[in-house]
Amino acid sequence: MGVKRYIALVLVGTAVAALAMAMFLAYVYRTFDVPESAGWLAHAVTLQWIPHPWREVGLASVGVLVAVLGTLALFRSVLSVVIAPGADVAEIIYRGRIRQRGPRVVSMGGGTGQGILLRGLKELTTNLTAVVTVADDGGSSGRLRRDFGLMPPGDIRNCLTALADSESLMTKLVHYRFEQGDGLKGHSLGNLLIAAMGDIEGGMDQGIESLSQVLRIQGEIAPSSMTDVNLAAELEDGTVVVGESRIGQGGKIKRVFLQPKHVAANDDAVSAILAADLVVIGPGSVFTSILPNLLVPDIVTALRASQAVKVYVCNVATESGETDDFGPSDHVRVLTEHVGPGLFHYVVLNSRTDVLGSGEHGNIRIVAASPREQADLQRGGLEVVSADVIDAESPEHHDPERLAETVMQLYEGASASPRVLDFPGAIPGNPGF
Repeated sequence: MGVKRYIALVLVGTAVAALAMAMFLAYVYRTFDVPESAGWLAHAVTLQWIPHPWREVGLASVGVLVAVLGTLALFRSVLSVVIAPGADVAEIIYRGRIRQRGPRVVSMGGGTGQGILLRGLKELTTNLTAVVTVADDGGSSGRLRRDFGLMPPGDIRNCLTALADSESLMTKLVHYRFEQGDGLKGHSLGNLLIAAMGDIEGGMDQGIESLSQVLRIQGEIAPSSMTDVNLAAELEDGTVVVGESRIGQGGKIKRVFLQPKHVAANDDAVSAILAADLVVIGPGSVFTSILPNLLVPDIVTALRASQAVKVYVCNVATESGETDDFGPSDHVRVLTEHVGPGLFHYVVLNSRTDVLGSGEHGNIRIVAASPREQADLQRGGLEVVSADVIDAESPEHHDPERLAETVMQLYEGASASPRVLDFPGAIPGNPGF
């Protein structure tokens, strides 16, 4: 846990101070005469009635016992303020140290999928950076964007709550959405807090940092761009739709693009990508959460220059209006068509398909990692990891812990030996490569 050295330092300091006190007392005892009337008292107080070396051993034992009891009482008093009763303090400190030494991970995306991944990763490493899209124009984020010219805070809010130190009352407040009130109905309290913090601190980036401190988040959040940008889509029939909230409502999507086309990247996002050990793209809506980040030219340039292990996490379910009937290879194809090949070398797929019975759940279908799909991806030069990463209670989403563990084990295996990996829940006989 990295505390033994400090305990040893305290003990050494205490011993030196005790030695100095002993030397002073010896000097006093030898230099000044003790009155005869107080001789018996001095004899008793200085423990001369106990023979050597038991005198020293007994006194040292009492001192150590008092010091230990005092230290424990001090720790208990201090830790009771910040740690819940009954919690294993040693385990908390140990896990904290392990997470501090974890790899530098960058998560790219937006929406619910990115929050799920971050919720799992924060238990394994604190060296996290969430690169989020800034193209949202719907709901509360869209209203704040139109009324105040703010960067849309919705995806930033999701990352803040996902990375928060605990699911506290403050976290619930950040997610709270007003259901009534003139001007307030539909607004998320978290979005309003981000907007207020940005106004108080003189900028959205400073506002995000201040709210991050309030929530004690485990990592950092970096918008992919600080520019006011819109997401547009060209449909198969040639129609152009402008606005993320309108995409997926009017027909099959052919391609998406940013307006303006040339958008400057956020320096913090670029720096995080270049310094990362692991970059995870997704999960999330391929057209409206992932591509808005990758369509920022400098973000893609940084990704290609990065020496990190780069992974794409495919969605576990299709999205109505966006990815109907898509398989894993279709998700990868869309990304490749927009930004070119070679952006990542690993793909994480869900191997479990029995959670929805026949594979249908309303208009949502599980994205199956069939042998054919895996073979298609491997022919494209991608390494495929197939594991059970689905949330059985919410089958359209990933399970935070399973996904985070799979991604981290992929990183560890890729760092050590790219061809020898073992993933829990993997399809028997198929190691993923």
